[in-house]
Amino acid sequence: MDSSNYFLTFGGSMNSKLVDEAPYHPGYEDASFEQVENPLMAELAQYRKMNERYIETAKKIVEFLGAGSKAAA
Repeated sequence: MDSSNYFLTFGGSMNSKLVDEAPYHPGYEDASFEQVENPLMAELAQYRKMNERYIETAKKIVEFLGAGSKAAA
């Protein structure tokens, strides 16, 4: 008998079998709580993401302008 068929046929939980065999991944222990978040912390995280995008865009602009001035020289 196929072992996967055993877990599906005889009421064993396939999910618990997979969880038992899965390696540990740091950071996944609180993944189920990610949706239950303090609204203030969610707003702060959103602000940080937005700010990071602005900083990355500014870096690209400075890099582009710096490359242009070197090419003109």
